[in-house]
Amino acid sequence: MKKRKILFSLGVAYYPEKEMLRLQKQAMLGWHFVGMNRLGFLRFEKQAPQAKKFAVDFFDGESSEESEYIALYEASGWHYISNYQKRYYYFEGNLAAPPIFSDQDSYQERINAEQRYLIKRSFWVALVGALLLAILYSVKSIWHWQDHAIWSFVFGICTGLLFVPVMIAIVSYLMGKLYKDRAAFYNQPEKIAKRQKVVRDLLIMALAGAVAGGIIGYIFG
Repeated sequence: MKKRKILFSLGVAYYPEKEMLRLQKQAMLGWHFVGMNRLGFLRFEKQAPQAKKFAVDFFDGESSEESEYIALYEASGWHYISNYQKRYYYFEGNLAAPPIFSDQDSYQERINAEQRYLIKRSFWVALVGALLLAILYSVKSIWHWQDHAIWSFVFGICTGLLFVPVMIAIVSYLMGKLYKDRAAFYNQPEKIAKRQKVVRDLLIMALAGAVAGGIIGYIFG
């Protein structure tokens, strides 16, 4: 009998409510969530079906505060499962466990802190792109390979990396507009989860990305 299962994450940064609803459904089917790996895959192990609910929180504190942070959740009836990159912490509780946020303002602050983190982290990606572009331009006069198709491909990848912060900002802005009342459901995450339309949102993001990419390509082409 199959003992392990893997599902691709919908995106814990933008669909945590929908993601937790998925974990709850899997638990009812007998699949216990054990964590998310670095590639964004959710890992499950076969167990007896259980009626429980899940929560994920974004932690922006210091590593020295982790034990106290987890202890606060444990005291509130939430059992710590695992974390993703020491930022996203997964918890499980019985169906009577209280919401992990006490009010709308605290949940909105969680969302804001998460977006600041994503933007900040994206600048490291942009830095890598800038360094790679610098290397490309430094060697093109030596190898004279800028007329080859591979130059255009590599140049496009590096330029894309350079503009990752812009894309993250666009995605965050659009998601904020699509679910502008998200924080109001701090104590009823299942309701906002049912409103989250992943395929529709992906199409909107793809369109926005195509427009942004076209503008960038026109400027730097």
